[in-house]
Amino acid sequence: MTSPLYSDNGVLPFSGIVYHASYLRFMERGRTNHLRLMGAEQQTLFEQAHDETPGFAFVVRSMQIDFLKPARMDDVLDVVTWPVAVKGASITLGQEVRRGDHLLVKAEMRVAFISEGRAQPIPKSLRAVMKADLD
Repeated sequence: MTSPLYSDNGVLPFSGIVYHASYLRFMERGRTNHLRLMGAEQQTLFEQAHDETPGFAFVVRSMQIDFLKPARMDDVLDVVTWPVAVKGASITLGQEVRRGDHLLVKAEMRVAFISEGRAQPIPKSLRAVMKADLD
């Protein structure tokens, strides 16, 4: 799924180049938009998941990121997100930040599902929407 973003915040002063940590925010927004673009009503989904697993959260467990080219102020960027692998309590997602045909940043992150501070299996309602039935 592709989510358009504008790189006008998080720009290094006087350089016009997007600060590296800003890409983490862009990718976080991309993961949220990924669910939205798949037709998920997030509030309903999370209410269902809360019924199955109270006090849950998704947390980034690990991330591999490669910065290939810089984005600049006022660039229109696309964040592309897709599922790579699914385990019982985590999902690995691939993400790319692009400016048109140019790949700027590529990343792979493992996101864990936790409840009450411990890893828990991802509820079926969330697995279905996240296309987490890859295995």
